[in-house]
Amino acid sequence: MAIDRVQTGINGLDELVEGGLVRNSAVLVAGKTGSGKTMFITQFLYGGAKLYREPGILVTTEETSRSIRNHGARFGWNLEEMENKGMLKIIEVEPFSIDTLVTMLEREIQGIHAKRIVIDSVSMFEMYIEKQLEMRKLLFKTLRRLKDLGTTVMITAEIPEDSQALSRYGVIEFAADAVIVLQYLTLTKYKRSLLIRKMRDTNHSTDIHPFEIMENGINVMSI
Repeated sequence: MAIDRVQTGINGLDELVEGGLVRNSAVLVAGKTGSGKTMFITQFLYGGAKLYREPGILVTTEETSRSIRNHGARFGWNLEEMENKGMLKIIEVEPFSIDTLVTMLEREIQGIHAKRIVIDSVSMFEMYIEKQLEMRKLLFKTLRRLKDLGTTVMITAEIPEDSQALSRYGVIEFAADAVIVLQYLTLTKYKRSLLIRKMRDTNHSTDIHPFEIMENGINVMSI
């Protein structure tokens, strides 16, 4: 039985994951400051709306909707146009409102028939929940409900500079179906690279792939 896949809209990525992400899965995009996480998830969302006619919702806990639109415009992504067409919605939430997040998203998903959900970032939620077990249970419950609603979920997490984990407290990576790690190294020819740490039901590349930020967004290079 063939697995239904979601094309990302990120140049060069789908070829590394058997044609796309598993539909209705939860994907963690983790990386340190400056690695390109927000650009990555915005390109995924914009590509879904523009190229594949899949409406999407971007939940931001750190950036304003204006800054996200302005950042996208640098790469020719007219987010406001997609919003006006009902193909995209940007929602600003307080980091302590995770308990009401799913209820709010259920309404928004039904409103635009969203197929893609992006949460940027989960790190702020982690800071407000002290117990790791409580955090893991809540994340499992949240992601499971969003997947049950027929959406493919992408979430970002900040990796602290001195950490070997894939998020601030090393919890979210266990709740995700897939983990993509973005790296930023100043002493190499290609400053940025990505590694697919895991992706269920997918024969994915295990190599480190450099990527460049071009005028139209991220371009993952073959090696």
